[in-house]
Amino acid sequence: MTRKLIITLAIVLLLFLLVFPQRDSITSVFQFSDEPVVISKGNYGQSIILEVSFSHDGFYEWIDSLKQPYPLLMVDAGWIERSPKYVELLKKKNIPVGLLGSNNNNEYTNELFDRDVAIYQKHFQNKPLWFMTSNYNYTEELKLIVYNEQINMVSPTSIYEEGEEIKVEKGSIISIPLHENSKVKLESLKNYLGSNKFISIEENIFGYSIKSKKLPQ
Repeated sequence: MTRKLIITLAIVLLLFLLVFPQRDSITSVFQFSDEPVVISKGNYGQSIILEVSFSHDGFYEWIDSLKQPYPLLMVDAGWIERSPKYVELLKKKNIPVGLLGSNNNNEYTNELFDRDVAIYQKHFQNKPLWFMTSNYNYTEELKLIVYNEQINMVSPTSIYEEGEEIKVEKGSIISIPLHENSKVKLESLKNYLGSNKFISIEENIFGYSIKSKKLPQ
């Protein structure tokens, strides 16, 4: 009897460490690999990343209209500082947010990473679970630094562009750039998200689907 109880408690503790339900979604608190690896494909479906460094007209309302399962928003540190209203909306809706490392197409340095993580923590009160460079390139040194911060690295399988057909394959991670010069129309993007079945990156990688209830206030 005691042995069964110990095993049960160990399983419960493991599940608690891996996944902690919060509000309407799942907040993950673990790394997906035991070495510095950039994840560029899943196994079980298709996932969407939105790269955000600029707020186009109507973007706030568009975010507010999003329904679960949410895309993963990779947001630029400069955008975070310029957009407190958006940050509050993302936290209110509990939309998953990662950090986008931008440096105007120049090499993204370790010093910039430290600065950007500090900005993210200041506004979101925790470290990002996901990190991605805006040019999708990682030096070996940067990989190690990001890994040591217990942050997962991602790079898209495909890039979405307005009017272009994307061949969606099992495990695809599709990134949609939303920068100042991006030509993506929000209405077209809404239709694209609604016409395809997308799942979270976590579910894409591991194949799990967990529903959580809102915690009592």
